[in-house]
Amino acid sequence: MKRNISNVFANICSMFVLIILSGVLAMQLADIAIAAQEEMVVSHEGIATVKAIDMNQGIVKLAHGPIASLKWPAMTMDFRIEDRALMQGIKVDDAVTFVFIQSNGDYVITHIKSGK
Repeated sequence: MKRNISNVFANICSMFVLIILSGVLAMQLADIAIAAQEEMVVSHEGIATVKAIDMNQGIVKLAHGPIASLKWPAMTMDFRIEDRALMQGIKVDDAVTFVFIQSNGDYVITHIKSGK
């Protein structure tokens, strides 16, 4: 009888430990999945005409065609430029192709090339 009680108690403890370890593992996997999503950056491409450049603010205004990857229609909007060297040789009224990402609520140009 004493042996049965000890076995039952050991089994219950083992199951409790397994449940706790399973929960910890599930939380770690969830954290890994969230981190992977945050690191995944999606870029988008477009064709546009440069309407204005404000290097002091790090902004370029583009009148772009539709952006299929975002299901955006053609429109004119501001984009941030974090790497000002990208704008070297680009001026207002240039036709450009560009690549951008969304970062902290802004649309940031990562590549831009004049189609001169």
